Amino acid sequence: MKRFSRGVLVVVLCAAFSAAGGPPLRAQEPPPPETPASGTPTLLEYQANAQTLSLKDVMQSALEKNLNIAVQRLDPKIAETNIDTEESVFSPLMDFRARESENTQPGSSQLSGGASVTDSNRLIEATFTQAYKIGSNFRFDVFTNRTHTNNSFATVNPSYFSQALATYTQHFLRGFGLEVNKTGIIIAQNNEQISRSRFRQIVMDTLSTTEKSYWALAFTIMDQQAKEASLKLAQDFLDQTRIKVKVGTLPPIEITQAEAQVADQEEGIIVGFAAIRRAEDNLRALMNIPSDSPVWHQPIQLADNPEVLDKIVNEDEAVKTALANRPDLEQARLDLASQDANVHFQKNQKLYRLDLIGQYGAAGLSGDFLPAGPELSIGNSYTQIRDRDFPTWSVELQLGVPLTNKAAEAAYARSRYQQDQSRLNIDQLEQSVLVEVRNAVRQIESDLKRIKAAQVNTRLQLEKLSAEQKKYENGMSTAFQVLTFQTDLTSARRRENLAIVDYNTDLVELDRVLGILLDTRNVTIAN
Repeated sequence: MKRFSRGVLVVVLCAAFSAAGGPPLRAQEPPPPETPASGTPTLLEYQANAQTLSLKDVMQSALEKNLNIAVQRLDPKIAETNIDTEESVFSPLMDFRARESENTQPGSSQLSGGASVTDSNRLIEATFTQAYKIGSNFRFDVFTNRTHTNNSFATVNPSYFSQALATYTQHFLRGFGLEVNKTGIIIAQNNEQISRSRFRQIVMDTLSTTEKSYWALAFTIMDQQAKEASLKLAQDFLDQTRIKVKVGTLPPIEITQAEAQVADQEEGIIVGFAAIRRAEDNLRALMNIPSDSPVWHQPIQLADNPEVLDKIVNEDEAVKTALANRPDLEQARLDLASQDANVHFQKNQKLYRLDLIGQYGAAGLSGDFLPAGPELSIGNSYTQIRDRDFPTWSVELQLGVPLTNKAAEAAYARSRYQQDQSRLNIDQLEQSVLVEVRNAVRQIESDLKRIKAAQVNTRLQLEKLSAEQKKYENGMSTAFQVLTFQTDLTSARRRENLAIVDYNTDLVELDRVLGILLDTRNVTIAN
């Protein structure tokens, strides 16, 4: 592992050009005037009271305070309730019912039992129902009906009629089988996993954006250090030029070129501070810092520096990793699983309806048997049910044949089209993943080559400038040539810093396209 310090080249440049300075000042001469200051502080002064942030601190704040993550975190919980809703179809249910009524009718003959006949009824009923995933239903009814009448011909008055009846219905064609009846549950479970995968993708994207922004700020700081080093070079050269003009070895016009270089570098310093502040604000926004927090007015100093690792990535292994870990592919495969379940269900709905219905029960009657006298009332009727004194049973087979089944045919065709769309979507995503991974791997390789080339270029530009400086001191070069080489060195240092930061940014992108960013950053999503 090789770490690149942002200040190393600054020290090297300052030391080199202090040693290569112009001729010493004469004792009787006053020192040259100071270079006009732009009023802009140095980076060290700017960061005097800065808040130091590590990459870990920034990512933790982004994950804990990000509003989009807070909103999306609820989606899996909402999806869980849909699973409970679908499973409730197979939950047992108890129903209770009580009814009281009275009916009075005029007597139509001497056999009607009186001038008017009044019947009063009280009904108490309990029903238990249970649906099973195999495609069957069970129902158990128990009720008691108390009847009282003023009909003189009634032989049991009041009477208690009770019955217990069990009904079992089994579907054999349409609606038969575990997979068919669990379709709603399967789709709800897949949707719940999709919501978790989507949330994982949002967290991953947030981490990726945050870390890239961290390195973007790092680049602006590194670039500012390079600009300050360049300004120091320009100021030192201006001092040398003024001395040479005073001793008469150079014409005064040379000072103008040196002053223009200093002014140009001072402008770069001002622009650099504006870039630093923009990058700081972007990082604060990703951390969701409150608008009234004093942190918005406090500079940021980074605790972590970009590193260069000689990381070799096998392209084929990277593609396999991405295909196994990408959240978007996981979501597409879960969607296809839901479409498969729906196709199977809609195909089943095209079948005939063939149901077997079986019933078994018993009844009981008690009350005041006239003129024999009263018996045990309700309890005696249930004793008769228990002893099955009056049993009843039936077996029924029902066949339903649709004459036209356009709705089911249309639903099945639509489900097949949606299934084909899901398959094509997976193929399209896999192609996209292949391209993204190959590009990311090649970008890492390119960045490493860029860094090595940029380092060599910076070293050569430094040597070239040093040689040109000596030639200038000996009167064999011009200020224009030296200043041009200074600009070349500044550009080389900037490209080196950019290559290093791009490498760290592209490492983040590689882990994102592989779908392993959470693992490599040790981030765990709680269920």
